[in-house]
Amino acid sequence: MKLHVLVLCPVIVAVLSGSMLAPKQAATNPAALNKDSIQYTALFSIDDVERIKQFFLANTALPEQPKDSNWRPGFRHKCINTVRAGLDYLIFGESSIPDSLYSRHTVLNGHENDITALAKKLHDSHYIRSYDTVRFLSLRKDEWVPITKADPVSRGLPPMALEKSLWNTLLRRVGKERGFSVFLLSVCDGYHAALLTLDHRNPAEIKAYWADQTHRHPLRYFVNNKLEEVPDKYGWEVMQANGPAKHTVGLARGLDEYMLLANQQFWCDCGRPNQKPGDCCSGNCFPFIQIWRLQKVR
Repeated sequence: MKLHVLVLCPVIVAVLSGSMLAPKQAATNPAALNKDSIQYTALFSIDDVERIKQFFLANTALPEQPKDSNWRPGFRHKCINTVRAGLDYLIFGESSIPDSLYSRHTVLNGHENDITALAKKLHDSHYIRSYDTVRFLSLRKDEWVPITKADPVSRGLPPMALEKSLWNTLLRRVGKERGFSVFLLSVCDGYHAALLTLDHRNPAEIKAYWADQTHRHPLRYFVNNKLEEVPDKYGWEVMQANGPAKHTVGLARGLDEYMLLANQQFWCDCGRPNQKPGDCCSGNCFPFIQIWRLQKVR
């Protein structure tokens, strides 16, 4: 027995010595890092924001896709594909989508026109930090009622007010953090998709920038508290807590006011090229806003 103990002791010492050294070796080997140790941040840099801004401006400057084709390179990307490219630039720093329909990153592929499916995959891959919704109200027998999918009567009513402020919802999401936050936005239950960038570096001067593929959002921004607009450039429009719903000279639009206007217009959209301003197809989409706060690897 004594002989066995003498033989085992050097072995035990060697094993213990090896185990003490192992953590140091693993720490210096990046391949040994556990995926759970990856750190994410929901605050983006000014360079991150500038990348997506330049992409949206470049995309809206392109001619529209030909009517006889689903998609061709060299033409403007539509709704969700514009958002996918913007997310590529934001999260990964570059994108192949401007010249293709596909990203080099599988998390951004395979979603067709389903913004909710895209958000789910981003969430499952840890690129989404939080989620929130904003419903709408309408009038029934002179009483305000929420429009819900479970109520077939309310679903046929036009949206007339936001149930809660989208602006305040964004502020609650960022809390006391200071920087840039970017939100994936579904308008009218997926009828339209956009990116919303919140500049909350200074709590006294918070601004939001709306980005999509349309010419409904001219390049507008503040310089020394004065609103500036660049003619014939679209895809990056500054908005604030309160303001007019439609473009007004010298005034930035209010985010909540614009959201109500957009959902009303999408709800009425008949899908006809020459639809008259007064035409309404009543219930083209369900008035409902979804917001996902994005994050990236630190």
